[in-house]
Amino acid sequence: MLDAITFEKRGIPAAVVITEPFVSTAEEMARLAGMPGYPYAVLPHPVGSLAPAEVAQRADTITARVEALLLDRP
Repeated sequence: MLDAITFEKRGIPAAVVITEPFVSTAEEMARLAGMPGYPYAVLPHPVGSLAPAEVAQRADTITARVEALLLDRP
């Protein structure tokens, strides 16, 4: 989250992808970094223990969201 916010403050679009258990942490980090409500994409947890095909399937479910985060700029 902080890396993405740092990029955004420098004018570089970024997209954060997190898993469900980290939503509250991401929101608090964004608030503390001065960007409350910073948008992100959320995947079901876990990801690390999935087979490559399962990871690809999950990635497919958020592709449009990540694209929107990067391209739909205010």
